[in-house]
Amino acid sequence: MREKSFDSINVVPFIDIMLVLLTIVLATATFIKTGAIPVKLPEAASGTERGEEPVVITISAEGEYYYENRKTDLEGIKEVLAKLDPKSDAISVWADKSAEIQPFAALMGILNSKGFEKVSLKTEIK
Repeated sequence: MREKSFDSINVVPFIDIMLVLLTIVLATATFIKTGAIPVKLPEAASGTERGEEPVVITISAEGEYYYENRKTDLEGIKEVLAKLDPKSDAISVWADKSAEIQPFAALMGILNSKGFEKVSLKTEIK
């Protein structure tokens, strides 16, 4: 049997595969940029940066609590805070600007009752 000569290559399947890979890369890059919990931070006229790495507690727009990007409730936050030192450990609260005030007030009440001194609210500076 005689072999055919190889004169051209079909690039259409290659283009299809590249477009799928490009879509996957763009979707992943967008997810990495925004993070796991989308939070629109409130704005402030001024602010300061802290040098130390704080413990991050997030309140979503729906009023859900997250500790280090893991969903939890107030009891879970109380357990985590019991393991921390109120005098030296810094807490950073990331609250969505459209969240109701009650979840924030409940969290601040717990932080106050535990005696935490280094508590900050993460904001965007105008």
